[in-house]
Amino acid sequence: MSWRFAALPPQDGYHMVTSFVSVADYVSRGGKDTLMVFYAKEPFVNVGVNQEVWLEVNLDFTKQHNIPVVRRDLGGGTVVITPGEHDFFIVIKQEEAPSDPQSLYKKYLTPIVNVIRSYGLDAQLRDQDIVVNGKKISGNGAMTYEKAVVIAGNILLSFDADFVSKCIKVPSEKFRDKIAKDMSEWLTSMEKELGYVPDRNELNKKIKEEFEKELGIKFEDSSLTPEEIELWDKLAEEKKREEWIYYKDNRHPDLRTDRCVKISSAVAVCHVDYKARKLIRITVKIVNKKIDEVSISGDFFLMSPKGFLDRLEDSLQGVEVSKINEKIDEVFSSEKPVIFGFTADDLKKAFEEILNKPEIREII
Repeated sequence: MSWRFAALPPQDGYHMVTSFVSVADYVSRGGKDTLMVFYAKEPFVNVGVNQEVWLEVNLDFTKQHNIPVVRRDLGGGTVVITPGEHDFFIVIKQEEAPSDPQSLYKKYLTPIVNVIRSYGLDAQLRDQDIVVNGKKISGNGAMTYEKAVVIAGNILLSFDADFVSKCIKVPSEKFRDKIAKDMSEWLTSMEKELGYVPDRNELNKKIKEEFEKELGIKFEDSSLTPEEIELWDKLAEEKKREEWIYYKDNRHPDLRTDRCVKISSAVAVCHVDYKARKLIRITVKIVNKKIDEVSISGDFFLMSPKGFLDRLEDSLQGVEVSKINEKIDEVFSSEKPVIFGFTADDLKKAFEEILNKPEIREII
């Protein structure tokens, strides 16, 4: 089987997060499966599609230093992308991809694991990430687009924990120092492990070799088609729109709190962060023992169906607190979402945590 291999020049953040969409469109229409590699021209903050910017990003710092905030189409957590990464995008026909997320990651990330191992490092696949001695060196995510599946990821070549920590929203400066220290303890890079940064051309050669060996394919060196580039430029412009970047924020502008507050004898607003396999962040307004409004965000991956999260939030509006579990089961049974990071039971436990808060118990 023949694939395209496209090594592209450095890109800005808006092109970084849209490259795979134009290629997925090409692959969906019968084009060759494609592996692209390139890296960021400048630093930017990359927010997951299921996240709220205000909860994740230190906007004062990013605005002061002209660091773009870019919302991608993929799930996962907020990451700060710098030229110290080597990014890759695998775009394949949907019928070729395993439907189970773990099998998908294992099949298409094993070649990347092998590349890192070729430098003498003990790389292991852990869920959708790749770790070396327990520290993450590669973060990855997946999504479906039309008739294609996209796996997007990176290899950390170098990493500045202090800079990254300043871009992320934290409760206090003291906590920011702790975050920087923690990141240094659970993240690593090729430079940190090897004492030098590998040559990107050498890295690309190894990536090609490992994919060909592991998947039994042959690469054809290629650039993107004029049609792909035209669509890519158009999509990058759309990603600059604030309506897109702050879509999750603007859906629930009145739910911007990170704590629980009783407003009256019948009204309260409450936020919880619930750790399932991934983080679920729920903010809910309860009025007269019913959900008045709810926001569900987090670093999970929603593979399908498209728009499920919005419909889930909308379906919970007006539901009595005693019937939340019943409604969640109904929606999950009806839509059968493919989610990596939490289950219907996890979501019910998160709401249970909210209902057990003193501020909520007082009004229900």
